[in-house]
Amino acid sequence: MKKIGIGVIGAGFMGSMHAKILNNLPNVNLVGIADLNTAKSKELAESLGIKAFKDYHAMLKEKEIEAVSICVSDNNHLKPTVDACKAGKHILLEKPIASDLEEAETIVKEAKKNKVRLTVGHLLRLDPRYYSLRKNVDSGKIGYPLSIFTQRNSPITDGPARYGSKGNLTLHVAVHDVDLILWVMQKKIRRIYAEHVSIALKKLNIEDAIFVTLKFEDGSIGSMHYNWALPKSFPTHIDAKMQVIGTKGYASVDFAEQGLTICGEEGYQWPDVIHWPEINGIIKGDLHEELVSFVDALVNKKEFIITADESFEAVKIALAINESLKKEKVINL
Repeated sequence: MKKIGIGVIGAGFMGSMHAKILNNLPNVNLVGIADLNTAKSKELAESLGIKAFKDYHAMLKEKEIEAVSICVSDNNHLKPTVDACKAGKHILLEKPIASDLEEAETIVKEAKKNKVRLTVGHLLRLDPRYYSLRKNVDSGKIGYPLSIFTQRNSPITDGPARYGSKGNLTLHVAVHDVDLILWVMQKKIRRIYAEHVSIALKKLNIEDAIFVTLKFEDGSIGSMHYNWALPKSFPTHIDAKMQVIGTKGYASVDFAEQGLTICGEEGYQWPDVIHWPEINGIIKGDLHEELVSFVDALVNKKEFIITADESFEAVKIALAINESLKKEKVINL
């Protein structure tokens, strides 16, 4: 079996999971991991039996590494991704592609210029429920899509606690749904208007919740609701929904209650059994499928499920939402 050499840049929450999954794939030789926090990367590397690099530049010089998974903070995607492109390494970049449109454009251009294959980790494309919904919409089972609604809510102990005042609700959370909306509807968004509230998280100067209305090029409409200010007692860390109404039917996804309920002294809990659950010590779920798909596309010369251009479009819409919030006006695209 052909193996591909891969390195991971970033040993944080996502990077550590990427490394653990890649290290268990039969067609991967996980060479090493790099992080500015050398103690963290060394600890993870020792647990996986791989090399810890003090500097990702040194990692990119390794000839046996053909591809990298980049899992650094959203605002720091540009430099390591461009450097990986110049080093000729294929790339899986955690979403969003960038937090700035100019930087996103530079990343796409550098990948094409250096003939490097680039995909972005919108892992919900690998979720069987969203995939099935999209397949049924594509088949015409619900007729012509007229409207789409998405919801994505999470507790205050999740994103705000992890990112603090640097957190951006739209770019970190809602970009998932922006990508899914574009993927499911297969239409361009032409008009955006957004409103927000900031009370619970006012001290951090970030939004509690945002509502967005969308108008597509053919006149169909969309609505997005998302927040990360739910109480810490909320039973799940993701309360997500999607509803698509067509001329002949309806399709929906409900992400909150995932088929497993645990009730203890602290009340009900709906643990995640879809994104990255552990089964016998091995991370599975959507994230596992995302990395399997990335490696399979490289080894067997297949197309990536998510293109760099699609990821750029998702960020363009997300930034237009932020522009609508800032200017308190409708944004025409």
